[in-house]
Amino acid sequence: MIDEAQRAPELVLALKESVDRDRRPGRFILTGSVDLLAAPGVGDSLAGRREALVVRPFSTGEVERRATPEDFATWLLEGSAEDGEYDTDIIQHVLAGGFPEPLKRSERRAHAWFTDYVETLARHDAASLSSGSFPQHLTGLLRILSAQGQTELVKARLARQVGVAEGTLDAHLQLLDAMYLLQELPAWGVGFGGRVIRRPKVGVVDTGMAASLSGLNAEQAARVGGRELFGALLEQFVAGELLKQAAWSQQRYRLYHYRQRATEVDIVLEMADGGLVLIEVKSALSVGADSWRHLQTIRQDLGDRVRAGVVLYGGTRAMRMHGWLHVLPVAALWRHPDTENEERP
Repeated sequence: MIDEAQRAPELVLALKESVDRDRRPGRFILTGSVDLLAAPGVGDSLAGRREALVVRPFSTGEVERRATPEDFATWLLEGSAEDGEYDTDIIQHVLAGGFPEPLKRSERRAHAWFTDYVETLARHDAASLSSGSFPQHLTGLLRILSAQGQTELVKARLARQVGVAEGTLDAHLQLLDAMYLLQELPAWGVGFGGRVIRRPKVGVVDTGMAASLSGLNAEQAARVGGRELFGALLEQFVAGELLKQAAWSQQRYRLYHYRQRATEVDIVLEMADGGLVLIEVKSALSVGADSWRHLQTIRQDLGDRVRAGVVLYGGTRAMRMHGWLHVLPVAALWRHPDTENEERP
């Protein structure tokens, strides 16, 4: 087992030679805080010789030490989502995030940890990846992304905010992704319409980090002034939970977002067979028919390809509206019946 393998890129060719001599899987485990293939000096892609696993921050089910891994997509598509009540503090879950160390600390100490973590990344990891301006811009770029939550990537605007050219911004975003600090939702809609917005949505990888870097706390999130940022972070939180669950879900799916003219869906789950789950995320404590209007519009166009539509919101009551359409508390992402067993030891 080789930790921080990106610091020794010359090992890659030796590993390739060893694997070619003995193809038994699992003889080597390489770990690191940076994508090995993005490190300078790596001489081979190891294509066909490796399997990559991204270890994301803890899911909420892991934080709550639930005995059975949460699997929202399977639970929903198997028809288990029924009326009921959920009681949980969504604001605290979003602000805490899933990094293990800050979860052990007070709010003040967690903020100090995130600050030091980002500064260390800028001084050390970023400098080892790039000799350009990336290290000096990393902290500022993360703060700008944190203050926007999960939002559509408009490169010209973001480049102006950071103070770099668009080409340089592209390189910076690629390096953030290589450091596992970026969460991206591609645009969905190939073949569905000619006016589909193709820009991805981006945000930092953890809502706890985003809240710390943007200065958002529970008191501000509950007020009108901070509610907009909290809403964007809530959407990022939901996408992050579903990305984590995709690693172990019984359903194979990919995550996207969708926007075409006046029709927008926050999250689209596309299953391996092409079926879709459409998800809208609302931070409000109650929702009305306008909240699922876009879901109905797309279902009218695509019919039964849309397996389910979901409005996740900040309230506590779960309701099944029209067979295929559900209104669910955000907590349903991890607190569905299959996860209501005893806690993990």
